[in-house]
Amino acid sequence: MPPEWATGYVPLPKKKPYEQPRDPKDEAEAFHLDAGFVHWAYALTKEVKLDDTALMQKRRADYVGFPNAQRPPFVLLGDNLTSMTYWHGKLMNEWANAWTSYYTDGRGHYVTTAMEDTGTAQALTWLTRAGRADVRRLLVLRTASNFDMQWPGATAAESLFGGKIPHFSAYISSLEAAHRVGSVVVHELVNGWSRYEQDVPGEK
Repeated sequence: MPPEWATGYVPLPKKKPYEQPRDPKDEAEAFHLDAGFVHWAYALTKEVKLDDTALMQKRRADYVGFPNAQRPPFVLLGDNLTSMTYWHGKLMNEWANAWTSYYTDGRGHYVTTAMEDTGTAQALTWLTRAGRADVRRLLVLRTASNFDMQWPGATAAESLFGGKIPHFSAYISSLEAAHRVGSVVVHELVNGWSRYEQDVPGEK
């Protein structure tokens, strides 16, 4: 790739990375969830207590200089970058931050990486247009099982070597966290369905 390029990933249908202007009509690359619904769910779950094991404490202690990485598990809001490309390491983490910023016009902040959520959002968007769903009711809950980049002083390969299922430092705890946090929202929706059937929670 040309030496001035920061990455070899090029947005469709552009000719170079992060080419401007970005097409404002692009509806397949970035999905913005209903903010009122998201904040409603976050308010319900932000104080949920999550497991913190000795293995997780040992792993995050390596991330000196990254204060959020060293915090005990907590619920937060952030953006999710979904891709079928499996990647790992500091350089790809920098790409993820820049890619998220590009497709959100600087408003998004990359927090987690996954695969399936773009497809889900795209399907629900088209089903909504067909009158078969309501994409405003889409929430995405992601729990972290491992770090996507190496700790200071390590290489990406060293980090990746210890980061395979079932060796993720928080693999089992992440599964428990998904149920613990998600069930709070599900139970509230079910118990309050007489109110929520017609109105999306959090909307004015």
